[in-house]
Amino acid sequence: MVQKDYYNILGIGKSSSPEEIKKAYRKLAHQYHPDKGKGNEDKFKEVSQAYQVLSDTEKRSQYDQYGQTFEDAQRNGGGGYGGFSAGGGPASGWDFNGFGQGGVEFDFGDIFGDIFGSRSERTERRRRGVDLEMPLTISFEEAIFGMQKTIVLEKKDKCQTCKGTGAKPGTKVVTCPVCHGQGNIRTTRRTIFGNIASTTTCNRCDGEGKIPENPCATCDGSGITRQEKTLQIKIPAGIDNGQRIRIGGEGEVGYRDSKPGDLYLLIHVQKSKEFIRQGQNLLKEVPISFAQAALGAKIPIKTLDGEIELKVPSGTQSGKVLRVAGKGVPLINSGRRGDLLITVRVVVPNRLTKKESELLKDWAKLRGETVEVDESLWSSIRDSLV
Repeated sequence: MVQKDYYNILGIGKSSSPEEIKKAYRKLAHQYHPDKGKGNEDKFKEVSQAYQVLSDTEKRSQYDQYGQTFEDAQRNGGGGYGGFSAGGGPASGWDFNGFGQGGVEFDFGDIFGDIFGSRSERTERRRRGVDLEMPLTISFEEAIFGMQKTIVLEKKDKCQTCKGTGAKPGTKVVTCPVCHGQGNIRTTRRTIFGNIASTTTCNRCDGEGKIPENPCATCDGSGITRQEKTLQIKIPAGIDNGQRIRIGGEGEVGYRDSKPGDLYLLIHVQKSKEFIRQGQNLLKEVPISFAQAALGAKIPIKTLDGEIELKVPSGTQSGKVLRVAGKGVPLINSGRRGDLLITVRVVVPNRLTKKESELLKDWAKLRGETVEVDESLWSSIRDSLV
């Protein structure tokens, strides 16, 4: 039986790349599809057979070397490659149907399926859309109180023309003629170790089991186009720098309207000029005078919730931490908040008036403390005031 010229059938040269082979096949398959008015079922089968061989690296290598694949040799009743008889056994007497009686068949598709998951599970993972990650910068206050944020991202999304089906509007999605709706193709190779069966994803439908009757012109039958999408995102109160927000189903859409991936927002929180975050608490430093520290005072303090009056007890030492309950960071998905921790720093004035100096000397004398006043300093102050 004369072997068909698969390259000639697809109208390509022997040096054609896999992309060129696929492009030629899709054009001819669309032309000869049996469901079309001017389709040709025989031509369609011929084109599909040629693509099955030339799109598979191993089969193409066999075809280029021997003029046919092992499966072709079996279909044609030949003896395969050199050294094998028409009955399937080699000249040395091996039985290709297996070792001994009954034959042995190894299904590597099933073996690897047990190791890596079933074929349906692998197909589902393959068909699922890609997860996306996007950085999002927010202010310190937005992180504390939460907010609604509008974001715009560009991604692969459902084609608006065909609604993700891949089919031209008004046409149907039909069963794949190559794998007959199975989504995969099972092949058996006869070797000296017995029949080895393997299962591969159908190249015609990419494992879907169905194909568009007429591909959508907008997405070329994939059901996917790249487009911008605007989303309203809720930022939870209390989120911290480096945390991620998962938005289910807003990643890239899967092949032909299959399950989309997820979108992850990586949060970057801008620093505050007044506050430092420490877990659920906020830290802040406040300067006070010597008199306020010694005698006590009530001073206005700015918090993220507005201004409050902070009570400084008499005798407060520099570095003391005063706690304001409930003015810290909210715990995510909870009504509870941390505290605002205020560290007071006693500030010593750089300059004193003569009266202030005299009062301090009297105060030191009352406490029995010895002080030394730099008189040259007062002379320079008096001169500057003349």
